[in-house]
Amino acid sequence: MKKQLTIAASWIAAAALFAGCAGNPSMENATEKLKEDRQITYSNLVDAETQKEVTDLLKAHGVTQEQTDTLISWADDFNTRVTSGKLSEGFHTMPENTGADYQGLIIQNNEAEDGWIYPEANCRLTSYLLMKNLIHTNGKSPDNDTFLMFDMEAIDTYEPFYLTKEERGNFTSLFGWVPVDASDKLEEHIQRIQNAWKEREIKVEGEGISLITVYLHSPLENVRFVGHTGVLIETEDGLMFVEKYGPQFPFQASKFQNREQLKQYLLGRADLYGDETELEPIIMENDQLLT
Repeated sequence: MKKQLTIAASWIAAAALFAGCAGNPSMENATEKLKEDRQITYSNLVDAETQKEVTDLLKAHGVTQEQTDTLISWADDFNTRVTSGKLSEGFHTMPENTGADYQGLIIQNNEAEDGWIYPEANCRLTSYLLMKNLIHTNGKSPDNDTFLMFDMEAIDTYEPFYLTKEERGNFTSLFGWVPVDASDKLEEHIQRIQNAWKEREIKVEGEGISLITVYLHSPLENVRFVGHTGVLIETEDGLMFVEKYGPQFPFQASKFQNREQLKQYLLGRADLYGDETELEPIIMENDQLLT
């Protein structure tokens, strides 16, 4: 009897080992699907199909045809001037550890006949373009904001970035720095940002669309300033984030499963960090902490 039990146990063990080697197809498919679902995909608005997907989504959430046409004209202008490096045509998986890699990307400057180099769109100009009819402020803004110096030069000197007087006031109210005095507490900085939105009467309208702002810390000026920003849109199966990655970097639309994934993506940018005197970045969705 003991011998029979031993033989039976051996067969069971062998069967289990064989099953382990062969794998469970349904389990493997489920695991692979879960892995795919967690991946971030991104595009640089190169092809017409992707451009339509992104602009249709924007228009469904209150962005006008004129605004989306301008976005695509800016993207086309940038993309045609890329002389080195590769842009993402269509949506492709973003590398998990590095994010989109634009270090090898080189663009040809857009120059006037007299040699003057036209300014490039940045994250703030792009976000404001898409959100300007959904944002209202009292037009008040802080004085001597050096972090908006190049934005204002672009707005005042280059026709594609032109803003009316009212729009200009809204832009500086929205993106103007927030004094934090000498406070070294993160919670106080968050409260100062929220208070500044109340004082400037900043309101963002629209369902399923919001402004994401990454406030960085400058201990030298004792302020928080908008180091990066983009537009977040809710979709049927997750989120889409539209941004200009940087003045010398491309336009980017990325698909996320949830806000935590977006938050980790933004915090993964190496250019958000300075030295040990700076407090960590603060990411806001409209006037609330992104969670």
